[in-house]
Parts: sequence; structure tokens; C-alpha cells
Amino acid sequence: MNQLEHQLEHLVACACDSPPNSPQRQRFLQELHYCVTTSGKLWWEAVPYYNDALQDMWVYCFQNLEAYDSNIAGVITWLDANLRRFLRRYRDRAQRDQSRHLSTFTNDGGEARHRVDTIPSPPDVSPWLQMWEQTVKWVRTDPDDTLTNTYFRQRPEINAQTLFLLRFPDETPWKAIAAQFNLTPAEATDLPKFYNRRCRPLLRAFGKNQGYLDS
Repeated sequence: MNQLEHQLEHLVACACDSPPNSPQRQRFLQELHYCVTTSGKLWWEAVPYYNDALQDMWVYCFQNLEAYDSNIAGVITWLDANLRRFLRRYRDRAQRDQSRHLSTFTNDGGEARHRVDTIPSPPDVSPWLQMWEQTVKWVRTDPDDTLTNTYFRQRPEINAQTLFLLRFPDETPWKAIAAQFNLTPAEATDLPKFYNRRCRPLLRAFGKNQGYLDS
């Protein structure tokens, strides 16, 4: 372990040992923020929403500092994983906004219309499309935090919500997901088992509650 990681883990441990919202904890968090920021080792992307994602990452990590496990990853790696997770959220949001913009037009009467409105949908497709849209909305919003609270081992950034968004509709290969989160070979083997055992039942339960699946 290099000197920087040793210092960061010490600051995390000291902050966790301090009472919540205490001046001592705030001091350790400020020092942690300074050390990470000035190290230049934090993940960076040239995207307009980077600073927003960065701020979200710091808020999340400071609020969930006890979730960090030095046996799993270094502090920088843990922060990077959460930062990339928030970047994906902003990227998805930007893509949805762009898609929504491209899908509209103004008709002769000056009324904004969706282009899809001008295309007749086969009657047997729309119910499935509605179910799909509602399911994706449920995954993205996670209204009761069930998905984000269902996570792999002690890696809160590898949760049911993240895995659902990676696995459908693109079905990101498990090998790529393992590489994205720097998993060990053993962890990479166990992740699909966790997905099938813990995540997919949540999806089935949602489908039953919505009446999409038979009880």
C-alpha cells in the first residue's frame, strides 16, 4: 500500500470512529476531500455534467462512509466506482433528454408533437412497450431504495439497480461488468449467482405487483 492510500484509509477510519455530524468527523472528511482532490488520481471525464456527478459522489460517499471496506478496494478505487456510477446516471439522463428532443417536431399548427405519434403502433406491441417503460422507470427511480440496498458483498456501488441497467436491454457481458468494477476472479464468478439469486426475484416481484406476471 502506498503512502497516499495509507493516509486515506487512516482518515476514513478516523471519520468513521468520530460521532456523526461532529466537528471531528467534519475535519477528517475535509482532510480526506483535500487529499483526494489534490492527488489528481480521481477518475475524470471531459463531460459537462462531471462536476455535478462529482458532487453527488462526495455526498453519497460521506453519508455512507461506513460501507467502505479496505479489504475489498482502496479508497480511490471505491470513490472512482461511485463517481462512475453517478456519471452513468447523468449520461443516461442526457441521452434521454436528447432522444426526447429529437423525437419531437412542430406541426403546421405550431403544436409540438412526438414523431412516434405519427407512426401507428401494432396493437399487440403497445402493451409490452408500456410494461417495459414502467419497469425501466421503476429501476431508475427505485422509489423505496430496495434496489440500491440490495448490493453485492460489501460493494454498495454494485447493486441491483446498477446491474439491471447494465444487463437490460443491452445485456452487458458479465466479463465486462467484472472489469468495470475491478472484481477478482472469484467475485466475477459469484456476481451472476448474486444477480440470479437476489436481483431477479425483485424484478419478478415487481412484475407480479403490477399484474404483468401471474402470482
